Amino acid sequence: MQQDVVLIKLGGSVVTHKERPMTINKIAIDRIFKSLLSIKVPIILVHGGGSFGHYWSIKYDMHSKPDRHPSDGIAVVHESMISLNHIMVKSMIKFKLNPYAVPPFSFISGNKPLAKKIFELASMTRDKIIPVTYGDIVYRANHKYSILSGDELMTMISHVLKPKKVIFVVNVDGIYRDPQGKQVIQTIGEKSLIRFSNVNFDITGGMKRKVREALKISLGGMDVHFVNGFKPERLLKLIENKKTEGTVIKGKRSSTRNA
Repeated sequence: MQQDVVLIKLGGSVVTHKERPMTINKIAIDRIFKSLLSIKVPIILVHGGGSFGHYWSIKYDMHSKPDRHPSDGIAVVHESMISLNHIMVKSMIKFKLNPYAVPPFSFISGNKPLAKKIFELASMTRDKIIPVTYGDIVYRANHKYSILSGDELMTMISHVLKPKKVIFVVNVDGIYRDPQGKQVIQTIGEKSLIRFSNVNFDITGGMKRKVREALKISLGGMDVHFVNGFKPERLLKLIENKKTEGTVIKGKRSSTRNA
């Protein structure tokens, strides 16, 4: 059953300066949250790690060690994501958006989402609360830990809640047909071909990972939108069902035949 919520992922390249370790993009963060002041629909928010979690993951060589991570690295990466989440939540409080920080381990177990806990996130939105979760390093099983990206969280939450709108807020205008030519693909259907460009130093995959997760979400019948976070008026229009620039990956619809 579809939940009457909008699921939004704020990319790390939008909320931080990825080329500068542990540096937020305060202007971008504040502009996005200010734009959400007029929104009346329920929202669940996910944010990426940017120059916080990603920076330390690379420093501790976690991108090449999927499960066997050093204890000090686990602690540092986790703390960096808590720090970034705290900054995000403080900005939202400043704009009276009523955030509630939710660490991802509270609604996953091992590699599986806990449906009951994810439904509770949707329930919280009815109290005019915005749950805010984030990519992190999480305990899996048998003394193993791994990075759980914000993009993967989008897929997990979407498959459980089936939100009425799923939005990836990124640092570009959408998905490009040709990265060199900057021609944005407006609509991607099942037969569309996409050229992915590699993003350096993003262990959770940059745009390539975002699109891969978006395609998984679309298989559940949900449209998935990509919009430029540096132009927050576009995010506002998208939430309000108004036409704006960006890319939509159309959800796969079940084909039915008339009897």
